[in-house]
Amino acid sequence: LTSKSASTHSTAVFAGPMPLTANLRLSTNRYIVNHPHYEDQGMRDRTKLVYQIFSRKPGDEVHATLKSLGVEFAVLDKQWCTKNRPRIGCAIPEVWDLEDPLNKDRPTFCDDVPNYSHLFDLVYSNSQYRVLRVK
Repeated sequence: LTSKSASTHSTAVFAGPMPLTANLRLSTNRYIVNHPHYEDQGMRDRTKLVYQIFSRKPGDEVHATLKSLGVEFAVLDKQWCTKNRPRIGCAIPEVWDLEDPLNKDRPTFCDDVPNYSHLFDLVYSNSQYRVLRVK
């Protein structure tokens, strides 16, 4: 994943799970919109917006949010997309179901993103990650 990220332009902006984006920043020196330092309320708010990529919100809403943050690439992590967790209520989509009950019956953005190819391009995929370019 870092080699693919390093092949982007030097000012590319990434969003995704905080542990991953911290690694991308360290390994590729690319910009990230959410950093794993929670001391700041603004960063917590920004991270919550980024984590819409693991919610059930419609793709056009996720796209608008990412564009407003200046995100060019979003990284979906399979483990963060799934509800298959050892304990009920611990998966990110389940947390979003509590946060956003209006969308709880929708598919996750991770599952629904192919329906939004007019807003996102799949630029990389392996068994763990998918990197989407935000159009």
